[in-house]
Amino acid sequence: MEMISNMNGTHYDELIGGTVVPVLTKNVTLKGVTASYKRGTLLALVGGKYEIVDSTASESGADKASVILANDIVLSGTDVVTTVYISGQFNREKLIVAQTSDNATAHEEELRAVNIYLTSVK
Repeated sequence: MEMISNMNGTHYDELIGGTVVPVLTKNVTLKGVTASYKRGTLLALVGGKYEIVDSTASESGADKASVILANDIVLSGTDVVTTVYISGQFNREKLIVAQTSDNATAHEEELRAVNIYLTSVK
């Protein structure tokens, strides 16, 4: 019998910013592109499927964040069903957007409208 063993556990990545607002999830369809997205990526609903928020794409609606990706995912060109956060309190510094000129704070009002609230965990 081992005296010492390694155990798998959880690691706090600071994405969840608090428990004041219940964290709710939902399975949604991501648009089939070739890309990899990290947990915490802001997504927009465009034509019934979700894609990464692009603040320069106001014509398509991809500039309006509405959910947050719950898990890392690699897309290979076909639509994929994955889990997203639809409600909760999240750390703005840990959210991911497409452009370096964009940030989560720029999307705070539209996220608040869908019951996603931003905070800073410092």
